[in-house]
Amino acid sequence: MMDYLRYYLCSLMVLVGIAGFVAGGWWMLAGLGTFFVLAAVAQVSPRDHRPRRFRYPLLADVPLYLHGALMVALYGAFAWRMHAGIGVEGLAAQAVVLLGAVGSLVWLNAVPNVPIAHELMHRKDWFSRGLAKVMCAFFADAHRDIPHLYTHHIHFDTDADADYAPRGTTVYPFMWRCTRRNVDELLAAARKRRDVTGAGLWSPRNFLFWEVALLVAIPLAVGLYGGLLAGLLTLGAQVIAKFFLEALNYLQHYGLVRVPGSATRLHHTWNHLGWLDRTIGYEITTHVDHHIDPDLRFDQLVPHPDAPQMPNLFVCAVSAFIPPLWFKYVAMPRLKDWDLRFADAAEREIAREANRKAGWPDWLGEAAADDVSATPQAV
Repeated sequence: MMDYLRYYLCSLMVLVGIAGFVAGGWWMLAGLGTFFVLAAVAQVSPRDHRPRRFRYPLLADVPLYLHGALMVALYGAFAWRMHAGIGVEGLAAQAVVLLGAVGSLVWLNAVPNVPIAHELMHRKDWFSRGLAKVMCAFFADAHRDIPHLYTHHIHFDTDADADYAPRGTTVYPFMWRCTRRNVDELLAAARKRRDVTGAGLWSPRNFLFWEVALLVAIPLAVGLYGGLLAGLLTLGAQVIAKFFLEALNYLQHYGLVRVPGSATRLHHTWNHLGWLDRTIGYEITTHVDHHIDPDLRFDQLVPHPDAPQMPNLFVCAVSAFIPPLWFKYVAMPRLKDWDLRFADAAEREIAREANRKAGWPDWLGEAAADDVSATPQAV
């Protein structure tokens, strides 16, 4: 029963955000507050290597689809609160509350909305795929499934993947570069569809029309009821959430390398196997099994504790925005271990060149020199 109930933690997070907007005043920061509560819980969350097994998969899917209604309710509650008045006096207090409200929308858009949208975009039925597009519109990327399914899953761990962050890259330029490259891929796909169907780029028969329509519909609906400021804050939250999505992508394959076209192996993704990471991430943190078979449902993914591991998502996310901490304490130690313990000969050559370009130490060269010096010399 616990396996069925654990994912309602994602629903609870959004419900806290809704309740905060309904209550008004400083409670409008409640959704953002779940970040700090869960960050503390993550530090004591145990490792969780147990596979999920559901006897009734449809029952396990209930919180997935419930989330769509909760996201609409979240933005509806925000619009209502903005219409009714935010409930604090003084310009400084109002500014802080509104910033916190935007923070609540951004955080709940990143987690749990992104993992749930990701799960649904991998489903084969039209309803799940359509709902995923609506969920993705909340972070201004309604057709994220196109570059994700047809580029990322083919070219991950290589420079051909827009979602890949090479060694030495910091999160700030990556978020912009990743966004730009994914937009370029979306435009290229729209042009291909135009050439095949004859429908113009901005025709309703081309998905580019619906990309923009869904993006605009959310702040427009909020603004029509909550006022111009509510609409503008919603649009701002969408855009910021889009960049936070790219920050999450930054973490998942950072610095790993793979020979283009080679088969997926256990060491080709980072994994976060804490109980809380797996729950609020809807098992996407059981990452390598997802890349081995992208058609597996979230409950079918098998954790691999022998695959490369990262600290919990909160540690990674916070340190990524402080590059010296990210490089010194997270990325470089784990990539050194990955190079020396996991990489095959071809991957070591790619990794050594990547380290050189990043200006990082040549630990592979040092290891090779140590091996040579330790080899007995013929007399």
